[in-house]
Amino acid sequence: MGENKLPDFSVVRLSGMQAIKEAKKLDDKAFEGHQKISLNELRSIADQGGLFGIIYKQKMVAEAQLLFRSTGFYNLEYESSAYCYGIAVDEKFRGKGLAHLLIARMEKEVRNNSLKTLYLACRPENYASLKLWNSLEYKVCAYKDRYFGPDTIADTRLLLYKNISGKSTRSSLHITSLPLKNDECDIDLRNNIANLLAKHSEIIIRIKSADKRLVYEIYKTQ
Repeated sequence: MGENKLPDFSVVRLSGMQAIKEAKKLDDKAFEGHQKISLNELRSIADQGGLFGIIYKQKMVAEAQLLFRSTGFYNLEYESSAYCYGIAVDEKFRGKGLAHLLIARMEKEVRNNSLKTLYLACRPENYASLKLWNSLEYKVCAYKDRYFGPDTIADTRLLLYKNISGKSTRSSLHITSLPLKNDECDIDLRNNIANLLAKHSEIIIRIKSADKRLVYEIYKTQ
């Protein structure tokens, strides 16, 4: 057996205050500098059966939050949908496919609950997250200014979704390319995406590298 062989990770449903506290600690570290989730919010998610984690050597190394119903802190946007409230992976375990495992589990839960779509919110400049979700065939369906609060810079989000109940067969057509100039807040990028979503019901964002900078390749579905 090779010494560098990766362990077999598995996703478990989390419950109990100790597990909730561990999930919060991991989430707080992953989203440092952004609005933090509260223990009450995590408890509400766990009560719905939507808190999942990956444990390695008795330590939580990844967690994900899935909402099946509206709560006091978040109202679901769409019927027959579930909302991915967040995913966090310990920095030492990134790049090992743990986020993919958590997303696969959430998609399974969506199907098991007879729901049609899974959707999430993402900062327009979060190219790493956009790249991940695009690789799993998630499409951008809305631009939401001040989605999580009053700050138009910190609280603006893109909504992405995937039809879990059936495989999409629609082709895509490239319509434009948008350079990412500022990964904290790129006003030009945001305005262009907002304008595109005003014209098209959904778009696909693929992240490319060109001339030592990142470019958002924008496609529309046909």
